[in-house]
Amino acid sequence: MEFAQLLEEKRRIVNKRIDEILSSGFEQNEASELVRYTFKTGGKRLRPIMVLLASQAVGGDEKSALNAAAAVEFVHAASLIFDDLIDKDRLRRDMPTLNVAFNDDRAISSGLFLASKGVQVLSEYKNPKIMKMMGWALVELSKGEILDVISDIAIDVEHYLNIADLKTGSLFAASAGVGGLVGGGSREEINGLYNYGRAVGVAFQIRDDILDITGRSNSSRAERANLVLAHYLGETARQDRVKEMLNQNERKNSGEPVEALRQKAADFARRASSEHVQRAKTEVTVLRDGEGKEALLALADFALEREA
Repeated sequence: MEFAQLLEEKRRIVNKRIDEILSSGFEQNEASELVRYTFKTGGKRLRPIMVLLASQAVGGDEKSALNAAAAVEFVHAASLIFDDLIDKDRLRRDMPTLNVAFNDDRAISSGLFLASKGVQVLSEYKNPKIMKMMGWALVELSKGEILDVISDIAIDVEHYLNIADLKTGSLFAASAGVGGLVGGGSREEINGLYNYGRAVGVAFQIRDDILDITGRSNSSRAERANLVLAHYLGETARQDRVKEMLNQNERKNSGEPVEALRQKAADFARRASSEHVQRAKTEVTVLRDGEGKEALLALADFALEREA
């Protein structure tokens, strides 16, 4: 099966389970519509798909991992809701954000419910290792959000990568690690999967940055910490300091053209994303050969090569 077909099949399975879990529990239709709205705007469902593939890669059963996959997506959806509130975004995937479609209060309530629901569903596995792994992911994701909020857009590359690792890499890592735990993987396999997910998550975030710069992203954020911008601004500032030391006030007489610096920054980001993908692939060498492992390798490539 082609990887694109596999992704679509797994996405359909995950969406069906999400809908099943959220279809009951509320007496009021408005409340049910509120918590399900975020999932109607689409999404790749890469984190829950990673749960399913990681479980398969260690010999687990997809049906057993399906609730964990849905739980991970609940947590991710909650993080997007709070992201949109913080950034005051009005669109996500060409649809009104939850806070715009309803209001801020309802969006906050929905985000809290989905994060709590994710934790509750995971608790039903009665595995303290799963809960500890997701607990760490939530703390790191929140820490990354705080650092992102208080950071200037012109942060340096090292600071940016730390935020990307915390804010995006943490939940990808938990997704792969939880999949390994649900599937009954060995300690070595689970560690490898956790590190694999973390590297893929950072690669995924960097690719988002490149798509933001090229105008092919679905993101509605015009300004944010971005690896391409971090490298570009760092190079620009460095050249300005050199010119100042040499008393050269005219850009045309020294330094690279702006467009050349932008291209260099984009190339730097592509290399950084590729390095993280290669790191991810190295981590899954501990897994047994099979369809699950091959799919995880293909998922890492997708994080690097996707166009949207």
